[in-house]
Amino acid sequence: MRTFKFVSPYFLMAKQLTLDQRGRLAEKVMEWGNLVFAGLVIGQLISGAPFNLQIALGGIIGISGAYIVAILVMKGGGKK
Repeated sequence: MRTFKFVSPYFLMAKQLTLDQRGRLAEKVMEWGNLVFAGLVIGQLISGAPFNLQIALGGIIGISGAYIVAILVMKGGGKK
């Protein structure tokens, strides 16, 4: 009996892209992560409002997740 392991459709799409296209996609995902971090963490620091740790953690998780996804996209979505 054949078993299938779950693979996200995003990673399947990454396997069909050329190396240059994967590089551009990964770059845009990382830029999105940078914007999330800047908006949620840096924005709090320069606004003068009380610092909210939950919002800052959301920014840190956002940038971390974006960079992890970008690395997976550059690798082609999985093991070769």
